[in-house]
Amino acid sequence: MELKARDLIAAGWPEGPRLGTALRRGRELEASGLTRDAVLAQLASELPKLPVLAALRSAPASFAEAIRPEGPAELANVAKARAKMQELLAVPVIRRGALMPDTCPAGNEPATIPVGGAIEVENALIPGAHSADICCSMFCTFFESTHPTAFMLDQLQAVTHFGPGGRPRGQQHQAAVLDEPIWDNRFLSGLRSRAQDFLGTQGDGNHFASVGRIAFSPGQIRALESAGYGELARQLSRGPGEFSVLVTHHGSRGLGADVYKRGQIAARAFCAANARDIPDAAVWLPADSAVGADYWEALQYVSRWTRANHEVVHESFLRRLGLRASAQVGNEHNFVWRRGDTYLHGKGATPAWKDAEGRPLLGLIPLNMAREILLVLGGGNDTYLSFAPHGAGRNLSRTALMRPYRNEDGETDPAQIRQLLADLTPGLDIRWFTGTPDLSESPLGYKDASAVKAQIGEFGLAQVVGEVQPRGCLMAGEPGEQRWMRARREKRAAHKSSRREGQDQVGEG
Repeated sequence: MELKARDLIAAGWPEGPRLGTALRRGRELEASGLTRDAVLAQLASELPKLPVLAALRSAPASFAEAIRPEGPAELANVAKARAKMQELLAVPVIRRGALMPDTCPAGNEPATIPVGGAIEVENALIPGAHSADICCSMFCTFFESTHPTAFMLDQLQAVTHFGPGGRPRGQQHQAAVLDEPIWDNRFLSGLRSRAQDFLGTQGDGNHFASVGRIAFSPGQIRALESAGYGELARQLSRGPGEFSVLVTHHGSRGLGADVYKRGQIAARAFCAANARDIPDAAVWLPADSAVGADYWEALQYVSRWTRANHEVVHESFLRRLGLRASAQVGNEHNFVWRRGDTYLHGKGATPAWKDAEGRPLLGLIPLNMAREILLVLGGGNDTYLSFAPHGAGRNLSRTALMRPYRNEDGETDPAQIRQLLADLTPGLDIRWFTGTPDLSESPLGYKDASAVKAQIGEFGLAQVVGEVQPRGCLMAGEPGEQRWMRARREKRAAHKSSRREGQDQVGEG
């Protein structure tokens, strides 16, 4: 006999809008040949029998601020981030939150988690809290080299790829991560070719590849040893005591964006049936459901893929130099981590708790292209959910920052931009993959690096145990949208010029 609504009510599903969703899914399962008991068991894992629709809290959960804003711009910036965090913390599955020293708004939609924001969540995965750039992360390789910076950047530019799209056919990389038996996961199905296309690419925006130098003091080596990183300390104390360093910053590219889109669709569907008035940026999947388990598995794969993506770039670079790595360190700062019975979501927040062996986590925190990249040991400060910042953060949007440098037609003076960048990055070899500089990614676009660094110590977020001093940096360059707008303006100007020339010729004739 076909499954009826009364059968579901008798089994514990409440009446209401979710009952129809459960009935349709139950009949699909029944049609696949499952027994009634198996149908009900599967249905319970996919559509939990919540007694009432989940609703927003009347007052937000608590959150802590590890930031001391300075000046009118940062005060206004933090006020906006605080307002978004308060909207987000009204979501019933979120227990508490924290803002890091680099906090800034990430969008205008209700309940959008700020950059530098972290939340503790009960039995739920919130795709919007990690956004499309799943597993944006840092990775560095220490190596011994006397090659000039310019030569190393030449080799780096030859092996990596910035900007939109993946690598062209014939230039794609292979990696063991592509052959994992994972592609039947509902959030990864059909994406293997995307995973291969984007392997060895880095995207745009604030993603970068840089080369620098680092020397460890005896005290820093002892700090690593005391923290439980004896082997790393030994590796870093060998040789001349100073290393060249390659540092890359990027996420999961098109693969992660597709997984996020699928996760967001599934989370919308769940909340439409099981909750009310949840902002789109905060819809969730129950972690203990079948769909939640699949999303969690997909996230773990994206993490492994992103690590492999960093490794491909670093291995290709070292191979061209004929060198080998002395040591490597990496960390995510845009992800979801499970700790006990909670899920910690960080949007641009560096994990700073202790690992399974009791060691404070190692992390990399870049400040801006002209300043040092910090190697840190996590402070494990539970007040701030045991996170640290992921960088210096922005005080102005890219559009707002560029406004003073554009004329009334929206155009910039390339010579002025080049000179300003040179003044901001003296002595550094800064390159743009597209060939067009992006002033919005210069130090001008970020918070005061010294203040952010000081607040890491002030709030007990992490301990600095090394500083990579910059020598050169490769970034994407002018964002695709800006290039498109510039090309459009140039085309329009050329059309006007052509019309004027035609009119002049007619007049002369």
